[in-house]
Amino acid sequence: MTAEDTTLNAKADARPPGAVPPPDALIVLPVRSMVLFPEVVFPITIGRSLSVQAAQAAVREQRPVLIVMQKDPSVDEPGPGELHSVGTVANILRYVTAPDGAHHVICQGAQRVRITEWLPGYPYLVAKGLHVPEPQATTSEVEARFLVLKQQALGVLSLLPEAPQ
Repeated sequence: MTAEDTTLNAKADARPPGAVPPPDALIVLPVRSMVLFPEVVFPITIGRSLSVQAAQAAVREQRPVLIVMQKDPSVDEPGPGELHSVGTVANILRYVTAPDGAHHVICQGAQRVRITEWLPGYPYLVAKGLHVPEPQATTSEVEARFLVLKQQALGVLSLLPEAPQ
């Protein structure tokens, strides 16, 4: 845990239980070893208590989440210092609790965001950020890589029994 995380945790009692983040803030869902791109639909399995709370709060409040990859996937409870500064805002299309107790969300990426501020005092990570515009220039190499990535994503989605459109 970093000094920044300790400072945030010390302020955690500043908000009443069940406090809802402000409308311009995003509920953060940390993920290991995966990046969600805008417009891509992807299933994510969540198992950490804080991640489950974050996803459930987003569904309950009908809010998007900010999917942010961890710098070190071996960290079990990542704080702001263990996460990358750019993530993807995503809409949760479906939240499922499997019979074995595992939690799954199917998310669709909307836009990239650079985190500018972490908001302490919530039972899960909350941040504010600025939209990162998508690059406009394309080359044949970029288009080829995109097509390969799209085919792989469609292959993954074909494995889901009830994949959304």
